[in-house]
Amino acid sequence: AIEGCAHGDLDKIYAALKRLEETEQIRVDLLIICGDFQAIRNGADLDCMAVPPKYKEIGTFHKYYSGEVEAPFPTLFIGGNHEASNYLWELYYGGWVAPKIFYLGHSGIVKFGGLRIAGLSGIYDARHYNCGYFERLPYNPSTMRSAYHVRQFEVKKLLQVK
Repeated sequence: AIEGCAHGDLDKIYAALKRLEETEQIRVDLLIICGDFQAIRNGADLDCMAVPPKYKEIGTFHKYYSGEVEAPFPTLFIGGNHEASNYLWELYYGGWVAPKIFYLGHSGIVKFGGLRIAGLSGIYDARHYNCGYFERLPYNPSTMRSAYHVRQFEVKKLLQVK
């Protein structure tokens, strides 16, 4: 299954897919979330997410992160432009953010079953495309946004794969 932006509401997404499995008599082998995952663990993560205040919500990811709830099927995601940049920077190369939930990193490739799946996190902004990463904690309003801008380096890494 493929989901656009999760906006931090994993519970609703997983519930909808479980209903789909039941009503259509199918099995979801993998969920791919294509940005704005919002892996928000706590209030400090909210402070590193560039969104208008009315959209700053902790969401449901923290329950999966803490182990209170487990994802019903393997989940892959890339970052979008509404992420807790502090947390995803800790996993620059990708990694497990919770049991069964894997972040592909700023740019990454995994094999799942017989498929090779690549992902590129962030959004394009010409001002930063040819730059290196210069953002450091604590973020200011500008670097909180530029932290998720795609860099040419990430694209070139993926283009090396044969």
